[in-house]
Amino acid sequence: MKTSLSLLTAGILSAFSANASDLVITGVIDGPLSGGVPKAVELYVVNDIADLSVYGLGSANNGGGTDGEEFTFPAQSASAGSYIYVASETEGFTAFFGNAPDFESSAMGINGDDAVELFENEVVVDTFGDINVDGSGETWDYADGWAYRVSGQTANSGTFTASNWTFSGTDALDGADTNVGAATPFPAGTFTTEGGGEVIVEPEVPTVELGECSAEATLISAIQGSDASSAEVGNSHIVEAVITGKRADGFFIQEESADSDGDDTTSEGIFVDGSTDIEVGSVIRLYGEVGENYGLTTLAMDADVTPADCGTSEDVVVTEVTMPYTLDLETVEGMLVSVTDATVTSTNDLWRYGEIVVSDAIKRQPSDVAAPLSEAYLEAEAEAEASLLTIEDDNSSSYPDLVSFFPTFSYANPIRIGDTVSASGPLNYSFGTYRINPTEVITVTSSREASPVITEGNLSVATFNVLNYFNGEVDENGDVTFDYDANRGADDETAFELQQGRIVEAIVGLNADVVGLMEIENDGFGEDSAIQALVTAINAELGETEQYSFVSTADGTIVGTDAITVGLLYRASVVTPSGDAQVVAMPEQQIDEDSLARMRPALVQTFVHTESEKSFVVAVNHFKSKGSECAEDLAEETSEIDTIQGSCNAFRVSAAITLGDALSDESLPERKLILGDLNAYSAEDPVAVLTDYSAEERGYTIKTAINTGMDEGASVEVESNYGYVNLAEEFDADGFSYWFYGTEQVGSLDHVLASQALLDDAIDGAHWNINSPEAYQLQYDQALRYYADEDGYAFTDVGAYRSSDHDPFIATFSLEADVEDVEGDDTADNDSGGSMGYILAFMAAMLTFRRRIKK
Repeated sequence: MKTSLSLLTAGILSAFSANASDLVITGVIDGPLSGGVPKAVELYVVNDIADLSVYGLGSANNGGGTDGEEFTFPAQSASAGSYIYVASETEGFTAFFGNAPDFESSAMGINGDDAVELFENEVVVDTFGDINVDGSGETWDYADGWAYRVSGQTANSGTFTASNWTFSGTDALDGADTNVGAATPFPAGTFTTEGGGEVIVEPEVPTVELGECSAEATLISAIQGSDASSAEVGNSHIVEAVITGKRADGFFIQEESADSDGDDTTSEGIFVDGSTDIEVGSVIRLYGEVGENYGLTTLAMDADVTPADCGTSEDVVVTEVTMPYTLDLETVEGMLVSVTDATVTSTNDLWRYGEIVVSDAIKRQPSDVAAPLSEAYLEAEAEAEASLLTIEDDNSSSYPDLVSFFPTFSYANPIRIGDTVSASGPLNYSFGTYRINPTEVITVTSSREASPVITEGNLSVATFNVLNYFNGEVDENGDVTFDYDANRGADDETAFELQQGRIVEAIVGLNADVVGLMEIENDGFGEDSAIQALVTAINAELGETEQYSFVSTADGTIVGTDAITVGLLYRASVVTPSGDAQVVAMPEQQIDEDSLARMRPALVQTFVHTESEKSFVVAVNHFKSKGSECAEDLAEETSEIDTIQGSCNAFRVSAAITLGDALSDESLPERKLILGDLNAYSAEDPVAVLTDYSAEERGYTIKTAINTGMDEGASVEVESNYGYVNLAEEFDADGFSYWFYGTEQVGSLDHVLASQALLDDAIDGAHWNINSPEAYQLQYDQALRYYADEDGYAFTDVGAYRSSDHDPFIATFSLEADVEDVEGDDTADNDSGGSMGYILAFMAAMLTFRRRIKK
């Protein structure tokens, strides 16, 4: 293969690529020598080709249609970036160009009005000319001349467009014996002759007079127009405007306000594809071609026309985007815009691509707000997609060394869901979203809370998913290893220490008397068990009266068969277990002959509150995941209502009924708490069944799952509810426990549900948002994988934040002891006899009043 004979090496055609082929036709020549030679075709190798024999060439003479594949390349390789020349005969080609072609074939005995086809595996992948048209007199006629492909054009799959080619015109090479002597050379460029000598022919470059600063220029508003795309695409213009911001791949310019067209439907700014040393804030005069880059109108600055620095200017308008915005952002594309006190709704791409999303408020999962497909649900669905705006850094790097608009990001100084942000910069558009490219570091007001904000009582209960806490396994040598099949957590001791350190900080900060755990390793209750390791680590941070113990099964057996399980911690100084812990087995579902869906059992324990001597029961749960697979998900038709609620929704309904029935046992105390990760948002079916469901109010009838041991395997309609109250709705209705990256919305999967008897004792409830709003890259395994360098971002600091992916929810209660009247008889909780009875009645009334106020 030879070096290019073409404009390619002159830098005119850069980064050549093909749509459907690794080989592309780039030039054709109809030479002037005796006998009409040289006649040749030039091709460019886009990517390495292991076997050229899959390609071939054919001609279509005088509009007579295809002659098929007349020349097939031999079985040899070709390197990316090289050129291949196929000539009708070698002697004339060598005489004209000074070196031989790569291949000779009479098939290339074409005239300048003939078409050429490139075949790959006998299929046409590229064409020069129209095979069914005689080119004589047509726009692509170049008899005794040459044609050359325009920069950036790609393999056309057989559809020829003349405007994608440059033509010498007919008779351009008449009288020329060599390419050097040709009046209009084919093609202009640099190449090496067979003898090693170099011949350089410079292409003619049209001269553009840029003009003096402040001379007449095209207004950006005229280029942008009032439509979604510019009517000037393909045309070149001289513009003069202020540089407002730079990116790695270009810069933004905006007209001075004095040059505004006064039309709110046309933008005064545009993105320039190119680079310049002229500073932001300076007026630049440049020449470029208008283009559309996936919805963004751009100017590709001509590298052969040096831009002019026309001094500085501060006469540039900044448009405020007020949240929630109604402004059509297309009308300010490329212009300076700002947002003030916007709310961060997504950090999903913060450390992948240097982007955050802001809006007027955090966006909630619609099924956390209202029943699926209800009017309120549809309103929440629309709101979740409204007024979204991205803030992005100044480059396109993945996992950047720093985020240009917030370079001080660290574990101690993050950007979180719910934070308040102010930013300003040019408005970009890419990947289907509008984006501010800040010109300065943004301001961030953190929403972090050092501890739960909650009214204290004499009993507190919390739920906390600890994200696959596995403490390793003792191997045959007596060493702790994390390399075992069941392990879903830390993969080495360093990761485990970071994970455990954060979980300990979170539980100590939570300061609850009873804590229900999910996703803890299911390895029993012995000295080496995960739950023992966790309690030991927590107690090392606490005084004697604050120490925790854990609930174990009566015979010490594990809870369920999954690698993870639920657990219960309690403070022996506040509560005492009463009786043995009970394990409530959940339904199993036959998916098909070979598959069975299982759910983790619930752990139920009765406690006695030491101060009041009141008994209450706690049931800790971890329902089936939305990402699992159940029988109803494989049905030929699934309802939209089930689809909205994720996989295994009906199976979770069956679990809710199993749990509700088990807790209806009259031997249990009236005061009951259901807590845990139910994998159901607040308004979804499983939570509704346990709380306030009625088919009439919900708008549809909830059904159980098929193929379980319940109801002889049938799916049946649910007719009633269990009457529990969601304490989050009572006390923290705007709170949440989870942020899902797939929707970039928040909701609560983790719940504390109270029976009516215990609701009367409830004081407060709160989500402690230490995990779900935090950037994913702060998580222990991610921090160690990407940002372990403490001299960098300090992602591996130990604290309560990002100790898991779910947030804990804590509820507080005031349990009062029974009092004796003057006769010495015991008085029930609701007895109002005697002065103490009046006091207790008054306190109860005030607590009820407070709850109503908070709601």
